Amino acid sequence: MLKAGWNIIREKNGSYTIFGSNARKYTFTPATNTWSVPLKNIEQSLDRDLEEIRIKKASAITVASRLTALSHTRQSSEPIRIICRDNLAANKSVLHFGTGMDRFAKSDLLQSGCQEVVDFDPNFYPDRTALKRTYDVVIANYVLNILPLEERHNAYLTIRDTLDDTGTAYLTVQGVWPVEHKYQIIKRYQDGYLIRTGFNTTFRKGYDPDAFLREIKQEIKGSPRLIKMLYSNTFIGWTKI
Repeated sequence: MLKAGWNIIREKNGSYTIFGSNARKYTFTPATNTWSVPLKNIEQSLDRDLEEIRIKKASAITVASRLTALSHTRQSSEPIRIICRDNLAANKSVLHFGTGMDRFAKSDLLQSGCQEVVDFDPNFYPDRTALKRTYDVVIANYVLNILPLEERHNAYLTIRDTLDDTGTAYLTVQGVWPVEHKYQIIKRYQDGYLIRTGFNTTFRKGYDPDAFLREIKQEIKGSPRLIKMLYSNTFIGWTKI
């Protein structure tokens, strides 16, 4: 399971929750030695994921990155709260790209006056039809910094292609200090690090503001601007013109 990037989390009651790709979720209860679905189904899904990784159609690191998803707070992430407070998406259609488990975001955005909020996340909201249209606003918080180079490049292109020509993308990435000091670093990998999170290995890259601005211009050109520093994290607004 770990080779496929499936996350294994031990719950307080002694059971284990297994998070696979494409929003799959399984539970194993040691006390009864039972799975939440037939074990044969899990094995088939695991074999398919391992084969896709073998032929480089998928990345175990990207699958494992779901552990970075926000699930432990009682409110939306800070970038979402700023967007709502400052009416940055009022009366606009919004794509929340890489929603993760920021489960309060959609309701908060709608309450702040957004016309529409569509979630997309390959692990939690995997319906790719969300990416076949454009939006007035695209939000991607703490997504780009968990993706290795190729996946990050593709994410930039998706952000560009789903944003209306007159729209604005709001992008937030983690800073250098927390990446280099808060996690167990295994080794350098590409332009970031492989870090240990629980049982799993994931990718993490830290940015300073200038580096993030340069990368955006290199990847999708346009006009990025610094909106605010959130401690060492960088919150950027980007337009195509």
